[in-house]
Amino acid sequence: MNESAHREQEEARGNSGREDLGFDLLLRYLGSQFGLDFKQYKPNYLRRRIGVRMRATGCSDYLHYRQYVRQHPEEYKRLINDLTINVTEFFRDPDVFEALRSWVIPEIFDYKGRIGSYNLRVWSAGCATGEEPYSLSILFHDAIRERGLSTSWILRITATDLDDEALRIAKEGYYENVRLLPGMELDRYFHREGKGYRVKEEIKRPVRFVLLDLMRRPPLRHLDLVLCRNVLIYFEREKQVKILDIFAQCLRSGGFLVLGKSETIAGSEGSSFKPWRRKERIYVRV
Repeated sequence: MNESAHREQEEARGNSGREDLGFDLLLRYLGSQFGLDFKQYKPNYLRRRIGVRMRATGCSDYLHYRQYVRQHPEEYKRLINDLTINVTEFFRDPDVFEALRSWVIPEIFDYKGRIGSYNLRVWSAGCATGEEPYSLSILFHDAIRERGLSTSWILRITATDLDDEALRIAKEGYYENVRLLPGMELDRYFHREGKGYRVKEEIKRPVRFVLLDLMRRPPLRHLDLVLCRNVLIYFEREKQVKILDIFAQCLRSGGFLVLGKSETIAGSEGSSFKPWRRKERIYVRV
């Protein structure tokens, strides 16, 4: 290697080192100021999403962006919104919700009948703009109505997300596009309003929306069902294991966990769960 090439290599290593240091200092600052452990995300994903905000704000490097956030605190919310990409719709992946309707929910009702309980407890983790928890509310609402026990059952769905703007939309319960499962009548669950649809009060009432970092265990116990779809893929393996442990602690024995189509539980991380319907990524707490 000639002297010129050697200098270029050394300079590249120096630039890479400065970039890594700037990235680390940015994460430390954001963590100390806003309380979120950004290192829970996969580094490449985190760099890509922060890069989007850096370009949007005209920042040349991570240290420059750290200074920008310090001077413009509102930028933190924009970054969070960019990190928590909200891609969702009612009954997304219909085969999964058909499995919930046909198999999981009846199993939950059978279990409750055996123990003489009328409380149904559900957690929708990473709920985004609310379509998934409202989809669950619709399914349970129909199951209760079909059993003719609407006055006896108490349904509680806790829906959590890190994006406060998404939660604001979810609480409004107004959507321009709604797609239901076969056999469902839209007017049973929604009021037509303007160019869209507003969730009816009986569907909305059981759902409570909460701002929550998924790495922090919520005060939920003896849950029958946890729905967390297409969220774990954004986390490093170590953090995925921790989140699965939180789900296991919140679920009752025999409770169900539903993941996204590209997410699986394998090896030692899945010691608290066993597959129940592999195709739909539905697991049961052992």
